Formats: sequence, structure tokens, C-alpha cells
Amino acid sequence: MQIDLPQLQYPGGWNPRPDAMRELGIELRLRTRLEPVRDPSVVSATAPQLFDTPFLYVAGQGGLAPLGAAAEQALRRFVDLGGMLVFDAADGGTDVKFRNDVRALLARLFPGSELSRVGENHVLYRSFYIISRPLGRTDAVDHLLGIQEEGRLKVLFVPTDLGGALSRDAEGLYRHQCTPGGPVQREWAIRLGINILLYATCTDYKSDRAHVETLEGNRRWR
Repeated sequence: MQIDLPQLQYPGGWNPRPDAMRELGIELRLRTRLEPVRDPSVVSATAPQLFDTPFLYVAGQGGLAPLGAAAEQALRRFVDLGGMLVFDAADGGTDVKFRNDVRALLARLFPGSELSRVGENHVLYRSFYIISRPLGRTDAVDHLLGIQEEGRLKVLFVPTDLGGALSRDAEGLYRHQCTPGGPVQREWAIRLGINILLYATCTDYKSDRAHVETLEGNRRWR
């Protein structure tokens, strides 16, 4: 089964970490039973392809431009159908503007809900690898933020720049250093990305399973 790792395209700086999802797909192919597409899609919020997979990556830095009423309605429907929005702050925890704009967007999408700390015992931290700290390009924040409904994470906010740990240039070299932990920190960031993808695409969220093998097969999205 092939899966896509789509990224949301929106007005402004929607792609601060080029090819991050492609690199995550390479790691997924090497380490798991998933078969990600080689060239992940770029989708707009109003594109029908939004509903082709239960995962949507939204990267940003220095703010998130308004998406418009139609786009917000589509994103709300995507989540209501079981999709998971993953926001990745390319500032790595040094600038709150992107986070604040994401909070404002989520307040419109899900009135009464707000980002809160994802507990250390959440199955996300052991959906494939057992992870004690959600590292990215930075180690500035020791927790993830999310919106949960009956135990299901429907929105995840990664404050440590996951994409910055994954992105490579045309020569295959990593574009950014991982600080302060270097290559070891990058490895843990890759593991976090794999956990997120497995969590988002898995039909079984039992918290007592450290390695998820039952993957998305025939869930209806439309």
C-alpha cells in the first residue's frame, strides 16, 4: 500500500523546509512496512486530493497567512473525517508568531478547543519507536502541543522544527544543523517523524502496542 505525505500550500511562506516530507518518506521506506510515494504531494486546502490520506503537514515560519473561509471549512471537514493536521514551526521555538497564528486558526476551526500539552504517556510517543522527548532541529521545548478528542490527536503542533532536521539540499547534505545534539538529535527527530506518520495512518491506537503493524487499509474519506 502506497501512502502520500502531503504538504499544505498556502499564501506566503508555506515551504520553509524544502523536501522535508520527501526525506521523511525515504526514512519510512527504509524502516517500516509503509510504502510512501517518492514525490509527496503539495495540496491546497480546497483541492479534492486533501482527502486522499489522513495526514496533512503544514510548515511555517514568521506567521501563517489567512487561508480563507472555504479553505478553513475544508480543513475542518478533513479533521472531522479522521484526518490529522500537523503544524511544524520552522522557527524552532524562538518566535511565537507562527504559533499564535495557528492558535487563531484553530480557534476558528474548533471553537472551544485549544492547543494543550501532549502527555508523555500518549501512544504517539511509542507508535513505532519509544520516544521520551520530541526533538527536531532544536531542543528548545520538551513537549508537543495538540488538540485531542476522545483520546485521538486530531491536531499536532511541533515547536522544534521537525522539517529543519529532515531537509536536504540538491547534493544530499542536510541543510541545517541540529542543536545542541548534532547527529544523535537528528536521528531522534527522524524517529519522531516516523511515529507521527504511523499514528496518523494507523487504524489501531491501542496504547499498549509499541510497534504498530496494522496500517490504514480501506477507511472511507469522502
